Amino acid sequence: MAQYGPQGTGFRFKKKEDFRTGFHRISTEQVARALIEWQQADNAVAVHETRKCLKRLRSLLRLVRPALASRDFKKENARLRDIARALSASRDTQVMLETIALLRTEAGSAERSALDLLRTQVTQARVGKKSGEQAPRSARIETALKGVSEHLKRLRLKATNFDVVGPGFEWSYRKGRKALAAMRVAYDEEASHEWRKCVQAHWRQLSLLRAAWPEFFETRIVLARRLSEVLGQDHDLAVLYAYVLGPARQVLGSKGMAAVTRLIEMRQADLRRQALHDGAMLYADSPSGLRERVRRYWDISAKRSKSELVPFRNSRTGKQSQQCKEFNPGGAPAETHSKSRLGARTQMRLPRKLVHRQTLATKPTAKAAPARKPKSVTGPQVKTKT
Repeated sequence: MAQYGPQGTGFRFKKKEDFRTGFHRISTEQVARALIEWQQADNAVAVHETRKCLKRLRSLLRLVRPALASRDFKKENARLRDIARALSASRDTQVMLETIALLRTEAGSAERSALDLLRTQVTQARVGKKSGEQAPRSARIETALKGVSEHLKRLRLKATNFDVVGPGFEWSYRKGRKALAAMRVAYDEEASHEWRKCVQAHWRQLSLLRAAWPEFFETRIVLARRLSEVLGQDHDLAVLYAYVLGPARQVLGSKGMAAVTRLIEMRQADLRRQALHDGAMLYADSPSGLRERVRRYWDISAKRSKSELVPFRNSRTGKQSQQCKEFNPGGAPAETHSKSRLGARTQMRLPRKLVHRQTLATKPTAKAAPARKPKSVTGPQVKTKT
C-alpha cells in the first residue's frame, strides 16, 4: 500500500494568517500548480496530477462553502467539476490497466491467461481513443484552468476567523458520516463512490488545518487516506467488472469471464470489510464535537508562533563548570565523560583534601635490633670424690 503523508507545504492555512487571505493564496497556488503539471510530457502523469489539484480546489471550496454566496459556490464548483470530467475519460483506461496488474499478482494460471486477454483488449481500446485530439484538448484545459483562477480571485467570503472554515468542516464530515451509515445497511457501488468523495474531502480539509496540531491531524489524515485508497480500489474493480461484462465479453468467452469476475468479487469482499472497519474509526466522533475540538486546537496554537520542543537548559553553575574544566584538563566536552545527569554530578564532586598513601615500596624500614649473645647452657655440676 502507498505511503501516506501530508500535502505540500502550500496546501494548508497558516496559524498567523487570516482564513480569507489563506483561501485566496491557496487557491491561486493550486491553479498555478495544475497549469505546471498539465505541461508534463507524459500525458498519463499530467492528467493524474492535474486531477489531484482540481480535487484539492474542490475540497477547499467545500470547506468555505457556508461563507460563500450559494450561487458563487455552485458556479465555481461546476467549473472545477467539468474540467475534471473532461480528464476522467482518458484516465479510466489507465486505471483499468493498473487494476489488471494488481489482480494478476493474486491470480492462478487460468485466471492470468484471461487477464492477459483483457489487458490486450483494454490496450487496443486505449490506442484507438488517441486519434489526434491531444493538441486542442490540451489548449482547452489550459484555458479553462486560467479562467478558474480569475473567478476564484473575485470570490468574497462573508464570515471571519474560524467561522470561515468551521461550518464547512462540520458539514463535510457529517456528510461522510451519513454515507457510512448508509453503507452499513446496503453496500452499493454508487454509494461507495460517493462516500469516497466525502472521505477525500475530509482528509484534504484536515491537511488544510493541520498546522494547529500536526501530530493529531496526521494520524487522522493517514487513516482517511487509507480508507480512500480502499474505496478507490473497490471502485476501480467495479469499473473493470462492468467492462468485463460488456465490451470484453466476446474476447474472454464464458470461462474467461467467469474466472475474472470471480477474482474481482473475492477482492471486493476483502476491501469492503476493511472499509467499514476504517470508516467506523474515522467517523467515531460527532460532527459538532470534532468541529469544536479543531476550533480549540486552532485557537490554542494560534497564540504561539512555533510548536517546537523546548530544549533542556544547562543546569550547571559557573563554579561547577570551572570545576569540570579543572577535572578534565584535556579539554574534552563533559558529555564524553558523563552519560547521565547522575554521572555528571558524581564527577563534579572533587575531593576536598588529597590523601597521600605510602605504599610498601616507599615505606622506610625499621632498624634491626642488635643480636643478643646466647647464654651458654651448662648442666648441673656433679661433685666427684677424691
